[in-house]
Amino acid sequence: MAKTSDNIRPCNIGQSEAHNRRTPQYLAHINKDKIYLRTDLMDGNEAWVSPRIEGISLREYYRYIGEMVKAKTGRAMQTKDRTRVNPKTGKSVTVRGSTPIKEGVIVCKADTTMEQLQRYGELCHERWGITPLQIFIHRDEGHYETPGDATSWKPNYHAHIVWDWMNHDTGKSCKLSPQDMSEMQTLLAEALDMERGTSKELTGREHLERTDYIIAKQKQEVEKAQTIKKQAETEHQRIEEEMKELKQFGRILDDELADKKRQLEAADKENRESIKSGLANLLGKGKYAAIEKENEELRSENEQIKRSFPEVLKQEVSKRTEKLSAEKRKAEAERQALAKERDEAIRLLNEQKANEQQHIDRAVHEMTGRQNAIAEELQWKSALLNALADLLCRTVEVFRRAVAAIIDFASSQYKSVFSPSEAADIKELMRSYGGEDPEQQKSVGKWLVSYAENRKQLDPIELTHTYNEVNDIAEGTYDWAIKGNEKRIQR
Repeated sequence: MAKTSDNIRPCNIGQSEAHNRRTPQYLAHINKDKIYLRTDLMDGNEAWVSPRIEGISLREYYRYIGEMVKAKTGRAMQTKDRTRVNPKTGKSVTVRGSTPIKEGVIVCKADTTMEQLQRYGELCHERWGITPLQIFIHRDEGHYETPGDATSWKPNYHAHIVWDWMNHDTGKSCKLSPQDMSEMQTLLAEALDMERGTSKELTGREHLERTDYIIAKQKQEVEKAQTIKKQAETEHQRIEEEMKELKQFGRILDDELADKKRQLEAADKENRESIKSGLANLLGKGKYAAIEKENEELRSENEQIKRSFPEVLKQEVSKRTEKLSAEKRKAEAERQALAKERDEAIRLLNEQKANEQQHIDRAVHEMTGRQNAIAEELQWKSALLNALADLLCRTVEVFRRAVAAIIDFASSQYKSVFSPSEAADIKELMRSYGGEDPEQQKSVGKWLVSYAENRKQLDPIELTHTYNEVNDIAEGTYDWAIKGNEKRIQR
């Protein structure tokens, strides 16, 4: 049974949707020949979007979460890591910034359905409160084991789930422990009817990104080719040892032949001497005949060995040499193919990095230009608003009192609320310039606090507290005190 896993990380909201939806802009900025993406298989991809995010982008939803957090907690969402000193121990502790949107990459099968992934999302929502926003199944990614060989395509079936990691009742992020994250892997395996992947605590291995995975796979193939080459070299060494043994055996046979030849020559000499001396009687003749027969057998055996041994040795050496050469050629071809595949992957990776860097540089340049333009406009508007506030402060008594009340509130160490008359002055200005809309009234309140801060340098912490208190006036928290003050004035 195939194994599955869910690798969850903070979502890159600037690039996630382009990659997952395979937008034309995304496809235009990647190399058409990339081995991990096949446009002819894109029709097999599937997508699902939650109704709560339908019609809006991840960037817009991210801003919505930020507004929700501020409304629930009264503080802006902290997205950056910050260092805090423990007053008891004096040690510095890093507090991680909030990542309200996360994205998980899930290993799945060719027949994994969207309903199975939706069920997994429902189980996680019921168990931990995290909410799936988008689900994408990709069946068009993979790699070629042999570049240019369409039959060597190895698909990488996987899915992306974009999560809302926030509790919208409290405005705080959902806290999942390592045990919870491990339990998520078990829920996933049950929902997809697959085997659960082995925990990295047991394997000691980290999850690899797509390009890193391809390079690691190629490294394994290179190591495999090197192993085959080493085995071939070992086999070659073994054959050479056997050839040495055969040569040694040949030398032994040569020695035996030479010894028998010497015996034959000695017997011939003895026979000739017997004939010359006239002692070739019946006994001698019989002995000579036996020796002659033995000599004939030795000659026959010698000729047979001479004929058969070199041919057998030659055939064995030729057969083993041909086998070793074939193995060497195969190992060399595999090594060259793997090296070519590795070089191509590295080249494509470098091209991708260069294209992405150019895209980032252009985006940064455009963003810098927009930020400069916005900063100039804000500076001009701020100067205009300060000039208007200076005029109103000189000509409108209630404006002057409201600004003085805000400065006094922010500067005082003992004052935690506005007096009813001060709140009434501020509320009157809010209604005069912002109407009955609480949001417009908050904007007027922000203008008043900003002008007060411009007139007198205020402590940042107290200034934040002052902003919140002025917002309370706009939201109606002080309405009962203002009405009570108006009744007392009328009496």
